[in-house]
Amino acid sequence: MNDYLVFNTQSAADTALETIYANMVSAINSPDLLNIETQQTVPKDDLSPGDMVEINSSSRNYPIFGVNAATGVKDQKTGYTTAWAAAQQTIENEWVFQKPDDALMGGVSGYTVKPYDPDWFQQATP
Repeated sequence: MNDYLVFNTQSAADTALETIYANMVSAINSPDLLNIETQQTVPKDDLSPGDMVEINSSSRNYPIFGVNAATGVKDQKTGYTTAWAAAQQTIENEWVFQKPDDALMGGVSGYTVKPYDPDWFQQATP
């Protein structure tokens, strides 16, 4: 079972996701990023962290290729991602999302690590 990061507030979870995303961008081997709105290649060094990591993920212009959730393989053919995950609220008012590799955890704080628990979420009744 996969480990999850558990936060007491949505704000803490959102801050952690932004940090993880910034770590993902920093780890990109390419010196350039593609602005998906303008279709222009921009040197990564010309962008501030704020330019690369925007709070509203729907308006991020510098996506990176993500990992297929089912296979764990980097998915460069069918799409890209602009975030590691979306935090989900549990029935106990905690916020959770799957823990990324340790290499992406630099600067992330305020969490506990727990294995996934289906009881975190209200079960649908048949």
